[in-house]
Amino acid sequence: MMKKQDQNFGQKNIKGLRMPSSQVFAVNNRGRVFSLSTDQAVWRELPYLGVEFKRVSAHETVIWALGGDHQVYVYVYGSSVPIRVCEETYENQRWNPVEGFSSVLLPTDRAPFSSADGLTPHPLTSISLPTLAWSWESPWHLHHTHEGQALDKEAWTYAIDFPRSYTADKKWNSYVRRRKWVRYRRYVALDTWSAVPSIHQDHTQEPFIDISVGGGEVPGDDADKLMVWGVTALGRVMVRAGVDGTCPEGCEWVHIPTPTDKDVTSVWVGRSGRVWAVTWDGNALVRTGVTRDTPTGTDWVVLDQPEGSRLHQLAVGVKSVWALTRDHRLWFRRGLEVSQDSSSGKNQNSELGSSWLLMVGLLNMVAVGPNDQVWGIGKDDHSILVRTGVSEAELTGRTWKSICLPLGTLDSPDPSRSPTPDPATVNVNTQVFNFPAITPSSSREASDSPNQSVDLSLQTDPGDLFSMQTVFDKLKLEGRDESQDEKDASSISQETRSDDIAVDNQQSEDRRNLTDDSAPDTAPEKEEEESDNVTASNQFSESEALPNGSIVSECDNRATHEENTLDTSKEQPGDVGGDEKDCLSISDSTGVEDQGEEKISDLTTVQTGNKEWSEARLRHISGSSAGSEASGMKGNLVILREDAPNYDLLAMQAEHLWMWVTGGGCWIRANNMPKWFLSEGSPAVVSEPWRTSVLQKLKNRQEIEIKPFSGYEEAVEGSSWVISGKCRWWAGSQWVPASLELTMVGSRRSQVQDATLVVQYTLGSNKMEEFSCCTIMMIMLCIDPAAARSVVAIYHPNKPLQPKTLLFSAETEAEEWLNHISSACNQFRGLLDRPSPYSVWGVTTQGDVFVHDCSVTEEELRAESVAAHKQLSVGTGATPLTLLLDRGFRPGFFITVSGKIHDKADQFHINLQSSRTTDANIALHVNPRFAFKTAILNNKKKGIWGTEEKRPLINLAPGSHCEISIVCDDKDFKISVNDKFWCSFKHRLPTTKISHVVVRGAFTIDAITYNHGAGERQLCEWYWRGLGGHLLRVEGGAGGVTWAISHDFHVFTYTAATGGGLYKGSNNDAHVKMMSDVRHMYVWENQRWNPVTGFTYRGFPTDRYTWSDHTGRLQRTRESTKLPSRHWQWTSEWCVDYHTPGGVDREGWQYATDFPRSYHAHKYVTDLVRRRRWVRKCRISTSGPWQLMEKVSLIHVSVSPECAADNTVPVWGVSASGEIVFRSGVTASKPWGEKWNLIPAECPMRTVCASVDCRGVWAVSKDGRAHLRLGVSKKNPQGLQWVNVDAPHQPLIEVSTGAGAVWGLDQNGALYRRKNVLPLFPEGTEWAFACNNVANISVAASGALWAVLDSFDSEKGTVQGVIASRQEISDTCFVGTGWEHTLGTGWSHVSARVPLPL
Repeated sequence: MMKKQDQNFGQKNIKGLRMPSSQVFAVNNRGRVFSLSTDQAVWRELPYLGVEFKRVSAHETVIWALGGDHQVYVYVYGSSVPIRVCEETYENQRWNPVEGFSSVLLPTDRAPFSSADGLTPHPLTSISLPTLAWSWESPWHLHHTHEGQALDKEAWTYAIDFPRSYTADKKWNSYVRRRKWVRYRRYVALDTWSAVPSIHQDHTQEPFIDISVGGGEVPGDDADKLMVWGVTALGRVMVRAGVDGTCPEGCEWVHIPTPTDKDVTSVWVGRSGRVWAVTWDGNALVRTGVTRDTPTGTDWVVLDQPEGSRLHQLAVGVKSVWALTRDHRLWFRRGLEVSQDSSSGKNQNSELGSSWLLMVGLLNMVAVGPNDQVWGIGKDDHSILVRTGVSEAELTGRTWKSICLPLGTLDSPDPSRSPTPDPATVNVNTQVFNFPAITPSSSREASDSPNQSVDLSLQTDPGDLFSMQTVFDKLKLEGRDESQDEKDASSISQETRSDDIAVDNQQSEDRRNLTDDSAPDTAPEKEEEESDNVTASNQFSESEALPNGSIVSECDNRATHEENTLDTSKEQPGDVGGDEKDCLSISDSTGVEDQGEEKISDLTTVQTGNKEWSEARLRHISGSSAGSEASGMKGNLVILREDAPNYDLLAMQAEHLWMWVTGGGCWIRANNMPKWFLSEGSPAVVSEPWRTSVLQKLKNRQEIEIKPFSGYEEAVEGSSWVISGKCRWWAGSQWVPASLELTMVGSRRSQVQDATLVVQYTLGSNKMEEFSCCTIMMIMLCIDPAAARSVVAIYHPNKPLQPKTLLFSAETEAEEWLNHISSACNQFRGLLDRPSPYSVWGVTTQGDVFVHDCSVTEEELRAESVAAHKQLSVGTGATPLTLLLDRGFRPGFFITVSGKIHDKADQFHINLQSSRTTDANIALHVNPRFAFKTAILNNKKKGIWGTEEKRPLINLAPGSHCEISIVCDDKDFKISVNDKFWCSFKHRLPTTKISHVVVRGAFTIDAITYNHGAGERQLCEWYWRGLGGHLLRVEGGAGGVTWAISHDFHVFTYTAATGGGLYKGSNNDAHVKMMSDVRHMYVWENQRWNPVTGFTYRGFPTDRYTWSDHTGRLQRTRESTKLPSRHWQWTSEWCVDYHTPGGVDREGWQYATDFPRSYHAHKYVTDLVRRRRWVRKCRISTSGPWQLMEKVSLIHVSVSPECAADNTVPVWGVSASGEIVFRSGVTASKPWGEKWNLIPAECPMRTVCASVDCRGVWAVSKDGRAHLRLGVSKKNPQGLQWVNVDAPHQPLIEVSTGAGAVWGLDQNGALYRRKNVLPLFPEGTEWAFACNNVANISVAASGALWAVLDSFDSEKGTVQGVIASRQEISDTCFVGTGWEHTLGTGWSHVSARVPLPL
């Protein structure tokens, strides 16, 4: 059939997309499965559904398991974004003079319904669901777009002949036409154990004894394509084919032959494609030749045993292989370092290793995680162990550490996890059955109602411990129609084994209550036998997933279901209440549904009084189109009762022993382990009584001794402390050695009242740079891994785009100084709590997150006013004196110098200059000369004085007191003496350069007052506070709700903390979470064709480098590509990227006529150059105030700047498959919301903009078209339907809206605004061009436009990644005229959608 997999829309370009899961799974001696998350300190039991498990094998998105019945099960993590696949077929017609267009085609034509290329017939009736784990979302419907163009209601496209290019317009020579029919199907078996079809129809013919899942990091292969290998009881190795993100259960089992007399007992698959197995005689088999093109490999190689000890089990990682022998000794395989050939990408001498190395410790089993972290189970105490110190440089690790954590058991699944269908509802398509639970005492009442669904329950005592396997062994299923009533019961029971048994995890609260509350203690001696037929009355919703926790199995898929009866007339001895025998029966009822409706057999739930399992549920095996599924459900359900229970005198707790562990989906690092080890062998329990008592006493002491005196002045003078260090300072176009001193002044109540950073260096003479913390607007850490340089950049408002830089020799030292300076600045400003809702968020290209809080409270304004008008320290008043003007001296600022002129004074002067050195540039020189009774005003630039301006002396005489005030205006300096205007001096140098005031001469200073204008904050004066974490984009919205997306497309919500990562010492570390992110490093390989050798590395002198970046201007080789910082580690090797945009051939090449041109996947005669992209993944482990959203991966998210009518904040997102989803229930107190709602769209999307305005919700499809959501309002924030809006000349990549202003950004960086956007016509009329060189946009609810500029012309040249605000937007100037920029460069994303109180 022709199908289009929606997931590929995102996954082809988003390599490495995985669900946000980092858990380790373990199986105990009772067959229960437990999970342990890296951000928790307790084991959580997975819902027990009646099946015990022997072993499990996990990946990020799925768990494969081996059950106690030796069947294979799969558990797919439930995602908020559904797994959807679009089935499509094309209807073809040809024109003839008699009938016009008809389905009568020529013999050489394609079929009336075919695939897109016409080679395969695909009638609608032949397209069905591949397995019963899928359900249809909708009926067949027409696809009404073609190459981004809307079609008419019949959706025909026309061409001259088959096959040609099709157009939406019918022409005179259009002899053929076709249209596309589509239908979506959804995978519904999520968050549930689903039985995988066995090899044979009867799974007992060849049961499985081992299962392993790996893959996902095979060089060049898709990240969602997994490798599932298993071993049967006959020693055969089987591979489950077709397991990927769109088919989690796979398609069929494929046999992989092994060498003669080398039957296999166990197998292990690594993430990189390594496959190792253990034979019956204890040798190791290694599968060789595993590549992207041959995922099952080509041959087996036999390895010898380690020192003659027979192998028992293997564990395979990316770069390591561990083994256990039958005497429980642990071994490590040496010589497995990966070495790749640049041309083929195949491993050389790395698949087999060199020798075995004996390790310390005795284990029962061993497992390896995704980054070669090692897990195990101890031999004696059966405890779970983790290997510490495992790193890329030391794969063997150092020691074993036990994980001793409490167990959080789960007796039964939570019925509220997902809605349960009506109990009487039976869905024939997916075979999901739900029946009311009844007791034996009420079974007679149920059988008397002919039209009710009947349930069979078993009354058991607490002493009866029935395992699910015991029930299955005693279970008799008998399937027969009316003509088969006389069949022998034993043969029918043999025919239908446990394959047809299903377990349902939901018990709906609204089921019909058929239980008699006054049921007697003893069951009736005999019950009447009746037979009922259960008919399907209602269809289960096609778009609704299976109930969480169900075990899914496939039933008989016949078109007409035969009438089945369940005979349970066998008597059950040994009831609790007496000696009478208990007879259980199910009676049939006559169906009263419409004629022609299918009838299906009634399966029943088994219910016991034991807490171990409260319900037995119907289990449906997930069948496959290959026909390997088990037979249909038939027969009776009969469970023999035990004798009278034997009560114990003392209830003994069963011993808990770990039997199996898997860390295949758990990412941990040796230097950043989870918080599982507070103390050796004991968990971290914060609710201990002694801890609670101590905290309460400290709180009481605080209330008595400290709080009553909070309003008094400090009795102790402020203290100061200094942090000093060494670095290199950029001065004179070179790095020079320098010493650092960070002086902080504080008190007991206020940790930091002031802080100053002093840099002292020598460049010809001793020099010094001084920075007050109030003038430091942003601190950023920049790592250059190629040059091994760590730089701390300090941004000052005088030079917002040119930072002062501190170079450190060690990365750790740079991180320490970053933390010291940023902590001092934050504490000085009082920024210890979460930012207000009026905040602007920014993300750099390095993934660092910054926030600027634009709100100004009354207390902050008062404090700022006090700080703006301050007295500078003059000491004794002696001159010369040089003081720092920490906020500069721009228009609106003024300074006042008061003092006494000496009695015999000749002259003195006041300078406003650019630094404290004698060779500084002087913007204003005021020099009264009493001998000449005049004053000289001048400036000095680069050591040269300017033209003097003379002014008469007024109120200035030797021996007098005076007060000289200088005010900076837009065009000049205005000078007053004793509050009377004296003169002015026009600006000759930029006032932004002024940083110091100097007083020299015969003058004794009494005071100097400096005022930098309270409340007047320009964009270059914004303070950007750094937060922990590593993200791709951050979106803020109403009420302070903030969401974020990482580079691997995990979704996070802001926790209101302020620390994490490089920023230590947060006052709310409890909300700082562990997090990780994955990035891809790319290198391009370039070649040119010549007539002699073909494509070769030898090119023209003007060509790009053989190995370069994507532009070709910079040389970049694989060997020279380093990790971004010490917090990163490689998770894969270099391999050819087969997902390069534009497509590639089988070897990964793209072709073009010359460099640089547009590239394509196929080589043509005119193509003279080619290139291909190499990729390598790396992962960072860090922390930050970000809470991971489970079960969702998004490529774009948007938070509404305004609340809906119910005070919730609408959040919209786009999944990797292009689906638009809506998060409901989001509030300021619950920023993660409640649930996701799918917003259907006719094509996959790439970005979305959230709002509650009727003109505010826009989306951009992957073909570059804009889409407006109609019907959006505060009462209906989800809207009604999408309407297409044409793109400008180039495809769009983003649209942002606010206050009726709709701005769009195309793929070339051109910015547009939509004209005539009105409430009655929200789609507007056309796009108006604004400017170029824009990388990202964000429109506030007030209509203000913010953007990240790809390039910006500054005083020092062109810089990239600048955040700016669009200026002078008016009715006459629709698109604005210019930009006002803020601090910093290297920004990649900005979010400023909430109206800012500027």
